[in-house]
Amino acid sequence: MTGLKAVLFDMDGTLIHSEYDWPAIRAELEVDGPSIIDALNALPALQRTESWARLEAIERKASLGAVMVEGADDLLRLLTEQGVKTALVTNNSTENTEGLMGRFGLSFDVVITRDSGLYKPSGAPLVEAMRRLGVSGAETVAVGDSHYDVRAAREAGCSQVIIVNGGCRRWGKDADHAFENLRDLGDFLDKQSRQRR
Repeated sequence: MTGLKAVLFDMDGTLIHSEYDWPAIRAELEVDGPSIIDALNALPALQRTESWARLEAIERKASLGAVMVEGADDLLRLLTEQGVKTALVTNNSTENTEGLMGRFGLSFDVVITRDSGLYKPSGAPLVEAMRRLGVSGAETVAVGDSHYDVRAAREAGCSQVIIVNGGCRRWGKDADHAFENLRDLGDFLDKQSRQRR
């Protein structure tokens, strides 16, 4: 990872742990397709408004019980010390994202939520994050916990895709690196940084 200038993080499941039962949520919202956001946006106006309100209520409840993933603060501090820029790219809402960032004292150079109109699995939100950071895909690593994160990072042209936490065993084979926890990722990035010096 020579020339690393930026790390783009997913939020839910990567830096923040929130309880979401996605199969149950999909059943409640009557969503069959791969993207809940696309499915809700395709509904007729009245049904779309009602379904979005239900999803947002579910998200607010999950955010109330959210906890920061162990090692997240140390990892972000390490990147800051190394002069590496960071972005948060999440399919969550701006309201929930800002609330969680405030509660856990998290800070990023750029934050992109689904309210921007850009969301994963498209690479567009990651491309926008890199544009705002002033970095290229060759200088950027993406960190997430799901297949959406892998797909988005590949499409965006990030040099490395890293899967962590619960997604490690399920999606790690599709990534460049997979780590059971953020501490192991931090050790890896620190080692890489020392080798670049």
